[in-house]
Amino acid sequence: MNNPPADAAVAVHWMAPAAWEEQPATGFRKGSFLVRGSDGKTADVSVISFPKQAGGVLANVNRWRNQLKLAPITSEAEVGIPMTVATRDMFFVDLVSDQGLQPDGAKTRVLGGIFPLPGETWFFKMMGPDQLVESQRDTFRQFLSSVHPAETSAPIVAGTNTAGGKTNAPTPPPVEAAQGAPLQFATPQGWEEKPLSTMRLASFSAPGPDGKKADVSVVALPGMAGGVLANVNRWRDQMKLDPIDENALQQQAEHIDANGHDYLLVNIPSSVAIGNPPVKQRIVAAILEENDQAWFIKMTGDDAAVTANKEAFANFLRSLKIP
Repeated sequence: MNNPPADAAVAVHWMAPAAWEEQPATGFRKGSFLVRGSDGKTADVSVISFPKQAGGVLANVNRWRNQLKLAPITSEAEVGIPMTVATRDMFFVDLVSDQGLQPDGAKTRVLGGIFPLPGETWFFKMMGPDQLVESQRDTFRQFLSSVHPAETSAPIVAGTNTAGGKTNAPTPPPVEAAQGAPLQFATPQGWEEKPLSTMRLASFSAPGPDGKKADVSVVALPGMAGGVLANVNRWRDQMKLDPIDENALQQQAEHIDANGHDYLLVNIPSSVAIGNPPVKQRIVAAILEENDQAWFIKMTGDDAAVTANKEAFANFLRSLKIP
């Protein structure tokens, strides 16, 4: 019998508490549960895996913090409490919103376990009303303690969420350019290339008025990466805007033909001043779905800087050669 590669995905098992109600494992989810409180309130539990590092522990914790309207953290030392699960390290995360995000005005809490394994990372997450989720902390930690990799390894393929709504799933890792081909583009005048990260295939800083700058990124994800509407609504949430439906998306977005590709272009200004210091911000993003991949070319930052670079962004799209 051949041994699996060192970075092959590892099957994972767990034992859920008897009181949790199992739900269909749809989309990205490998496991899904509903937790009911005595007052009728419910919390959601999800089990998700993505290949390799899935953007890293810090990036995914900051994604959860953003869902709770919390400022991002900058150090992995702030991420959470390390715990040992099946002789491996897992990060236990406990986050609560500063403001009431539930329909009745209650705060929202997230309990999470991030479990890096060779070839993939697993995410265990409970999200719901503060008091209900807090009352489940010990139960959730026992659930995490039951997690264990299977004795044998086999490739595991993450599913794709096509529901179009918000998802608790972290963003999947980028795909490599076809057959290792480098990404080709012409850098607009004034744009400065930035170091690449796990997620980014290209990264730039674009100058704007008064020393303001916009951030430009090129990311490619496997499959449809949750669907166009889900990603647009995630960006709208970052801009403090309400989600929209498919009809509204078609009315607000436009198509741009660039280098033989039909991109969907969205322009999302913030409704209020956000960030630190608080300023009006804007996201301009082009989305391309081709060959079972989703490409996201995104510019975000100070409203004036993004607006000033819209033409340069369009020219960059026209120069970009998708492998």
